[in-house]
Amino acid sequence: MKKFTSFAPASRATDKIIKADHDHLNNAEYVKTVIDALPEVVAILNKERQIVFGNDALLNFLGIVDEESLLGLRPGEAVNCINAGLSEGGCGTSDKCRYCGAVNAILESQESQKKVTKECRITAHKNGKNEFLDLLVTSSPFAFKGKSYSILSIDDISDAKRRSMLEKIFFHDVINIAGGLKGITDILLVTSNRQDTTEYIKLINKMGKELLEEIMSQRALTFAESGDLEPNFMNISTALVLKETIAYLSHHTISKGKNILISENAVSEIISSDEVLLKRVLINMLKNALEASKAGDTVILNCENDNDFVIFTIKNKSFMSAKVKAQVFQRSFSTKGEGHGLGTYSIKLLTERYLKGTTGFTSSAENGTEFFVRIPLAKADGIEKLISNS
Repeated sequence: MKKFTSFAPASRATDKIIKADHDHLNNAEYVKTVIDALPEVVAILNKERQIVFGNDALLNFLGIVDEESLLGLRPGEAVNCINAGLSEGGCGTSDKCRYCGAVNAILESQESQKKVTKECRITAHKNGKNEFLDLLVTSSPFAFKGKSYSILSIDDISDAKRRSMLEKIFFHDVINIAGGLKGITDILLVTSNRQDTTEYIKLINKMGKELLEEIMSQRALTFAESGDLEPNFMNISTALVLKETIAYLSHHTISKGKNILISENAVSEIISSDEVLLKRVLINMLKNALEASKAGDTVILNCENDNDFVIFTIKNKSFMSAKVKAQVFQRSFSTKGEGHGLGTYSIKLLTERYLKGTTGFTSSAENGTEFFVRIPLAKADGIEKLISNS
């Protein structure tokens, strides 16, 4: 039965044909010798985009020892891409696959019969958690014994992309804050008005806190990606964390001319979370909402009960295209150009890997965009302890 596809063809070769292709390639000594000698991760695909041969570097990259288990899989299926199972046709056949650099490189190379290189962002589910990969994928046509194949080489550029973006974002934000501090101290050197001096000192204090917060935030994200982050769980008031989130950005340039409100229906609960990490998540959500809003728009923060959890939401009027929605949580994707792309990614990373929560969003022309994070409530004994100490 023909399987449905929203993008690339879903048809597959039979196991018998795949095994025959693999044996032909494996028995051709020069093919195996050359492919295994390459330091790059390499797979040979049939015209249905299925793996029929892989080199040792591919097995090492995937952490497997049995090449047989790879045969017949498509690249996204081999790396456990979270989008590979969205459609019955598998890797390359869902709506989200339209924006995948790997499948597009393969299809374009098959059509043009030329080498095609594209960047590819993949979220892979491994060992019970999501891993975020940035890959440089090259597909080249390859003819062997009258059959057409594609040689797919993969270069993992995740570390380089991560370091580049962290540095650009960090330096950009720190330089902005430091520049503001320098401007205020220049004014202080020439002012003699005591009242003005007091106000400027308050501003210096606030910007100093922002500078420290930015440094701590970047350090936390670096540790989070390496797996070295140790969250400090405590009981926190949802009402207080919402107010502090707004206070952090209320005087930021991205808030100018925009309204930030807490919904009158917001519940006040005690949750169990890491305060610093949760505030960073909510600040990034609010920052994204403000950046997507126009002057005069209102951004609304809310908190709702959901059984043993609370759900924080931040909503704005704008909406995302299908292309943006398909890639919004991927690490190096951004609608704001070079040097961005860690905001929504860090929301997902910190919430789901360290705060024992979940995150997601909805976006439509009718209802705007709403991001949410779902965080566990504190246990009853912890609530009583917090109240007794307040």
